[in-house]
This record gives sequence, C-alpha cells and structure tokens, in this order.
Amino acid sequence: MSRYVYPAVFSPEESGYSVFFPDLDGCYTCGDSLQDAIMMAEDVLAFYLYDEERAGNAIPKPTPSEQVEVNGKE
Repeated sequence: MSRYVYPAVFSPEESGYSVFFPDLDGCYTCGDSLQDAIMMAEDVLAFYLYDEERAGNAIPKPTPSEQVEVNGKE
C-alpha cells in the first residue's frame, strides 16, 4: 500500500471525541479520549484506503490542511 496523509477533524463530544476525514466519504470514527480517537482514526483511515485500493477505486487527493473547512470556516 502507498503512504497517504489526510487531514482529520477531531470534535470534542460529551464523552470523548468524534473524528472525520473531509476528503473521504463515510470515513469517520470516535474515541473515549483524544489519544484513543487518534489511534482509532489511524485504524479507520488504513482500512478505508485498503478497501478502496482493493476495490480498484480512485483514491482522492488530500486537501491541504490550511484549506480544510471546520464548522464553515477555513
């Protein structure tokens, strides 16, 4: 597998953090703590990209981090 780097958005929740990848439809996860959310994000990203490569789907180019919109703001 190739090496990929994608921006992730971590949002605090009542109990933990939710995580999503703006460039990858349906690629999201959560964790009980920030450390747990980071580990879960690494896992879900690896599985998502593996599945996409295996299916022969095009892997989208990542958005540069300075252009990622969070809550409607860049």
